This record gives sequence, C-alpha cells and structure tokens, in this order.
Amino acid sequence: MTTVLNSKTFPRFSPKWLRSPWAIVISVILGAYIGSFHPAVARQLQPLGSLYLGLLKMCVLPILLSAISNSIGRLMRTHDAQRYVRRILLVFPLSLVAVSAIAAAIAAIAGPGRNLAASTLETLGVLINQSGVDIEIALSGPTTTAATNNIGNLVVDIVPENIFTALSEGQTLQVLLFAIIFGVSLGLIRTQSTNALFDILDSIYRSFNQVIHWLTYLLPIGLCSLLAYQLSEIGIEVLVSMVGFVVVMLVISLVIYLVGTLVIWQRSGHSLSQVMSAMKDPTILALATSSSLACLPAAISSLSEDLGFDRQTTDLVTPLTITLCRFGSVAYFGAAALFVAQLYQKEMGLGTLMIIIGGSILAGMATSGVTGILTLTMLGLVLDPLRLPLDAVLVLFIAIDPLMDPLRTLGIVHTGMATTAAIASPETVAQSQGDPIPVHQ
Repeated sequence: MTTVLNSKTFPRFSPKWLRSPWAIVISVILGAYIGSFHPAVARQLQPLGSLYLGLLKMCVLPILLSAISNSIGRLMRTHDAQRYVRRILLVFPLSLVAVSAIAAAIAAIAGPGRNLAASTLETLGVLINQSGVDIEIALSGPTTTAATNNIGNLVVDIVPENIFTALSEGQTLQVLLFAIIFGVSLGLIRTQSTNALFDILDSIYRSFNQVIHWLTYLLPIGLCSLLAYQLSEIGIEVLVSMVGFVVVMLVISLVIYLVGTLVIWQRSGHSLSQVMSAMKDPTILALATSSSLACLPAAISSLSEDLGFDRQTTDLVTPLTITLCRFGSVAYFGAAALFVAQLYQKEMGLGTLMIIIGGSILAGMATSGVTGILTLTMLGLVLDPLRLPLDAVLVLFIAIDPLMDPLRTLGIVHTGMATTAAIASPETVAQSQGDPIPVHQ
C-alpha cells in the first residue's frame, strides 16, 4: 500500500514563526555556539549581520522625520491646541526628566557595569585611548574632540545648518530638532494644501514601517550572524556581564510602573484597586505584544471608560505621549549608558550624568515609530558625546533584547497613560465633554 504524503503529513512552515520568541532564543543559542566553537564560520557570517543592520538603519531617518512632524503638526491644528500645548510643555519635560533621572540614579547606585573581571574588560577593549574605533552605528555623527562633553557644545551641535546635509550624514539629533520645528510650523498653516503633505508624511511612515515589519522576519538570521561574529572576537564569558544589567532594568521598570500607577490613582479619584484593575489590559498587552501602538486602544479605553478621564483629552494626548515621549526607551537608554560608562570605567561627574540624562531623553524621543533592535542603535546618541563606543557592546544589548523589549513597551504605554492623567484637568475627570476629537494615528 502506497502512503500519500500531503500537507497534513508535513505541516507547512509559517513565516510568522520567525517572529516568535522561540526563533529569537534559537538564534541566540546558535549564534553563541558558532561564535564560541567555530570562529571561522562566524567571520564568514559577519557580512549578513552588517547587511541586516544597514537595512535597519536605512529606515531610521524617514520614520523619525515623518512620525514626529506628523504628530506635532496635527496637534497644532486642533481647536484646543493652546490649552494642550501649555500643559504638554510643562508635563512632558518634567516626566521625561523624572524617568531618566530615576533610571540613571538606580543604575548609578547598583553599578551593573562595575567590578567586572579584568579579562572581560580587556577583551571588550575598554581602554578608550587605545580603541580608536570609528563608531559607524552612532547616528548622531562623529565625535572628534573631548569638547563635545560640554553640554553647551552639545546643544549647539544639534542645530542643523543644512537639513539635507544632516539627512545625508545621518545626524539624527539634528533631524529630530528639524522635525519638531517643521511639525509646529506645518500645524500652524491652516490651509487645505497642507492636508496633502500630512498624507505624504503618513505614507512615508507607513511605507518604512512596512519595511521594518518585513525585516523582522530576518531578525533570527541577523541576530545569529551578529552574535556569532561578536562572540568570536570577545568570547562567551562577556555575556555574563549582562545579568546585572537585566536585574537593574527589572528594578527600574518596577519603580517607574509604581510611580505611574500612583499618579493615575491620585488624578482619577478612584480606589487603588480600581486603578490596578483598569491597568490590567494595557499592561498584559504591552508585555505580550511589545508594540506600544497595539496597546493604544486599550490604554485610551482604560483611561476614559474605566477611570472616567475626559475622552477628548485621552484621545489627543495618549497617542502623542506614546509617539513622542517613549518613556520606556528613555529609562532603558539612561541605564544602558550608565552600564557602558561603568564598563569603560569612565569618571562619573555631574556633567557626565547631565549628558546621560539629557541624551537618553533625546535618544528616547528619536525612537519614535521604531521598534525592536532598531531602537538599540539610538544608544549611540547618548554614548557618542561621552566618547564611548557602541559597536563593541551593541550585540550584548541585542542578545538580551527579547527580555528588554517588553519592559520598554510597558514603560512607554503605562507612563504615557500616567502623563495623560497628569495633563487632564481635575474638573474633566469622571465626566464626558462631547464627542472626542478624531486623532490620526
């Protein structure tokens, strides 16, 4: 009797599996094995990893420019723009500084990058004056002198003299400032002709976001190649240094979550148990999906329907906080920068801490519209002014990113909800004021 083989006998392979956590885990294990025991093969795989990073970096500036300009421009065109802008200009900076300072303080006290083995530090090449590394991944441009440690020089450097030069050279901070100014001015021009430009910006964002979506299917290959090559150069023992950083990030995320919950509790007027119950769905979604945009409907529903915040405020401000503030990324960059600075035994003065706090805010905002390991390349915005190399440690952060990405998303969503609650007027809580303003997402 002949056995007929069909699709039921051998189930078809689904490409969606490549985006699953299991695929990431397998790629990390395989990359670690190849890099540790077959260094020659790892070096042959290195071009694949470089190609993958190049494709990801290709999408950074178009997404950054379109997402931020579009969000700010549409905010400026609302009828209550002046009222919202005043509150946003007060609450947003205070919230960003608070989150960044909390992360930096905990990382500075815990010291996950301190007291590592001398062999590990030597392997990473922590003697900066001997490294001489050209940081191709640092997106804010090359640092040529130690004068860039001065905050004043850093502020001057982010002003683009020529936006096209900034775009061609990948000067992300300059493009970020241009996007903010351009979005404000575009929103103040209330003509029909600007609607077409908003649509173009939205199309650019969606197009490159689709490219990022396609690239996520290649993440296991890119991660395996990058990890194998890096481990062939530095050794498997270096990954042990990341255990302390993971624990510190868990503590930071818990502290920020508790602070955000207390803010929502105080502003809502509901009991703490009701607030915790309302936070359940956005929290689970953030940890499960690692997508802040996917959590947006649940976040708005929890604030407006479960806790009674004004629907108009939540509809307008919540998407803006998730798009621009990126609190989870800000906290992550603050802790990561402290980790790298401690790893390289950099002297931690007040000026260095100020640069880390300010730089993590700017880097976090620069991740608007991007997800996954593309977010990690923005760490160069914080490390570059400190003359610390990113490429030597980037693969370490990539290796633990499946654990860190859900925490970043939770920080973005939950702290964004807390910021929305802080902006909502006390008299608008627990009442509805007409139809919500439609917000373009």
